[in-house]
Formats: sequence, structure tokens, C-alpha cells
Amino acid sequence: MEDKMSHKMTALAMEQKGLKPSAKIVLYWLADHHNGETGDCFPSHKRLADLCEMSRQSIINNIKYLEDAGLIRKSSRVRDNNSKTANAYELLLSDLSTSPTHVKNLDNPCQKSVHGDVKKLDNHNLVINNLGIEPVYSVAIAFEAFWKIYPRKVKKAVAKEQFSKACQKHKLQEIMDGAKEYAQSVEGKDKKYIPHPNKWLKDERWSDEVEHHSKQVDAEFRGMVNDIAGNF
Repeated sequence: MEDKMSHKMTALAMEQKGLKPSAKIVLYWLADHHNGETGDCFPSHKRLADLCEMSRQSIINNIKYLEDAGLIRKSSRVRDNNSKTANAYELLLSDLSTSPTHVKNLDNPCQKSVHGDVKKLDNHNLVINNLGIEPVYSVAIAFEAFWKIYPRKVKKAVAKEQFSKACQKHKLQEIMDGAKEYAQSVEGKDKKYIPHPNKWLKDERWSDEVEHHSKQVDAEFRGMVNDIAGNF
């Protein structure tokens, strides 16, 4: 079962306002690796570079940018033999849902821009009101995170348009969580059987019940088939 706290942290990461796009993508994937029970978060530079589709140096630069912004704290880790391993990261993202500050004119879960309607708690956090209204997101940056998650990357421009429409009617985190779960469920599947992302979004497939087939279940199924075949 996927860590629910990581969902919360990725949602908080997407709420942060005023960051450059590349840093926000790095922050999203750092949050995706956060363990809610232990607080552990130590993806390697290589893994982040692969997920963010950036160079290793770009990852290092963006991590420094996030540190300077006060959104993460980095610490070094060493193995038993004193050799260095991946850094650990503490995410300093506030839970904004308890803030009494209000955001005006939030009719939709996602907005393309916030202009002057948003009051800030500090320079980094986008505040939502205490009535449970969804925070304002950058749809463009959220789509890039979705695009990296979704298992078939075709017709990007059309998918981006459909993603924007979906965000106007549904919660961003529901879409992102559904995309993650779907990607895991079709891992290893021939991509020609995976719907185009715009079709998946248009049909609101994130709300589908996803079936997960473990290797153990597949092995047991194959064994059962072989047993049946052996009786004929």
C-alpha cells in the first residue's frame, strides 16, 4: 500500500508559489520519496535526474535553490565503511489547511494564475482558507509532473489541454494519485494497449478501480493452468 503521507507531501510541494519550474519539479519528486512514518527521504542525485529529466548538476543546483528558499534541509549520510551515500532531505513544507488566512475567488480546484487574490503566510507557502477549499496550483508545472508519471507519452499538447480541463473540475491530487496507481498497474505492459494520456484524462480513468497483479499471483495462475492442462 502506497504511503498516504507521501501523497500529502506531494500535494504540499505543488502548493509552493514563486519557485522556478525546474525547482518545483525537483521538490515534487523529493516529496514523492518522503516516508511519512519514518520521515526518511534520500533519493540519489541520479534517481532525481532520471525522474526530473535533468542533468545531475541541474539537480544539485535546484536542491541548493530549495535549501536557500527554506523548503528543504539537506544532510550527508555515510555507510558503515565511511563512504558517502545519497544525502538525506528534510522537507520543511507547512500544512496549510489549518491556516485561517483566506484565498479569494477559488471556484475551481486548479487555477492558471493567482494574481493578487492570494494572501501569503510567508514567501514560500500558498495559503488556503479554513473551509477546506483546494489550494491554487500551477497547472503547467502540475502537468509536467503528470507527464513524467503517465506510462505512455504521446500527443503531449493535446494531453496538456485535457489535463487543464480535468483540473477545472477535479482535485489535482486525485488525478496524480490515479496516474501513479495506473502506471504501476500496467508496468511491463505493451504500450499499444495503454490509452493515450488525453483519452485517459478525458474518460476520468483516475477514478477506475485498478487491479494489481503481483508476480506471485501470476506464478500461481500459471501453475494452476499447467495443472489443468496436465489432466487432459
